[in-house]
Amino acid sequence: MKDRSREDVACLFGSTARKRREQMRLTALDGWRGVLALFIVLAHFPGHVVLMDTSFYEGGSAIVDVFFLFSGFVIVSNYETKLANGYGAGRFLIERLGRIYPIHFVMLVMFLIFELVLVYVGHRSGYVERPPFSGGNTIPSFCSNLFLVHSLGLHEVAGWNYPSWSLSTEWATYILFALTLLLPGRSFLPFAVVGFIASPILLANLSPYPMHETYHYGILRSIYGFCGGALIYYIYARIKSRQLEEKLSVAAWTVLEIVATSLIFILPFTMGTSPYAVLMTLAFTPFILIFAIQKGYLSQILGHRVAVYLGTISLSIYMIHAFILLRVVNVAELIQKLTGIPLVETQIFRGLPTKLVVMDPLYMNILAFSVMGLVVVISHFTYRYIEVPAEKKVRSWTKARAEARAEEKPLPAPAVL
Repeated sequence: MKDRSREDVACLFGSTARKRREQMRLTALDGWRGVLALFIVLAHFPGHVVLMDTSFYEGGSAIVDVFFLFSGFVIVSNYETKLANGYGAGRFLIERLGRIYPIHFVMLVMFLIFELVLVYVGHRSGYVERPPFSGGNTIPSFCSNLFLVHSLGLHEVAGWNYPSWSLSTEWATYILFALTLLLPGRSFLPFAVVGFIASPILLANLSPYPMHETYHYGILRSIYGFCGGALIYYIYARIKSRQLEEKLSVAAWTVLEIVATSLIFILPFTMGTSPYAVLMTLAFTPFILIFAIQKGYLSQILGHRVAVYLGTISLSIYMIHAFILLRVVNVAELIQKLTGIPLVETQIFRGLPTKLVVMDPLYMNILAFSVMGLVVVISHFTYRYIEVPAEKKVRSWTKARAEARAEEKPLPAPAVL
């Protein structure tokens, strides 16, 4: 009986610990990451699908800025105190690189293989019009992609795996964040305030379309969102420490969640590409805070394991989808040449000639959602067999290195009596 009682107590404490871990994890934000990653896939589909002809599509690129807000919130909450207490800027940067670089490198190699084999062979055989290593896919831009500096104003056009522009700017933001915590004070708060105010002002003055900036001034978008996410975390920590979230009912939090969700989708419709679009990141900040509190019914829905898992693999979804979408165009072109059925047209999109698939709207949307499903399936495997093993190895190495350094430190000399 005693053994049985001990087992029951152990199970009880184990269950309690699991519940605490689940509560500490921001499952609603994880769920939103998954939902928005799928939305980006749909928005990038090379054809006229559900939202392509709306002002939302023109302003919808600001959805990427929500991910910058996520990043600032998560990184500051997990690393500011660690870095201030000697975790090491080098260790932090290596671990972040281990998180984002493996999938970036693998997809860059995939693009290179396609360029070397299919474009070269296809161009020589007459099936591919574009010569290899032309347009945005040049050798210099490949090198800048390799070192994650390709979106720091080095090129005049996006190339290779074009969504990776945000990884390039985010990596630069990580470096700036780590450097600020080496300065006296060891707090990111003053820098977050300055970055959150200065970045949109610079964006608005440097670009007529600030929320479309990628390879020129995308770094400012990244800093803007990262600093906004950091400020949200400071507010969130204050609310949680004083348990202020308990002052509102679940129904009230649900209403706030509905309003915040509406802002995410209504603002791109209303602002589009106007100069005022730079304010969208500012308007998105309550969205992150409300769903970080996760007290409403929408948070419970987004905390479902399916949505959370989509958020878990969202980096893979984001990084592999461009390659797959471009291959859809290639297959459509091949079918068109073999059968004569018109499937691809070159249209001017945002001032540039772009190949788009042309089909009946119903079939186009069926194809788009089917491809989106394919992206999710492939992302499951890239996350499991590329992201997770690489990140584990890097973290294991940095931990062992930190422990070895700690052992090497000489013991303090005994006091002389």
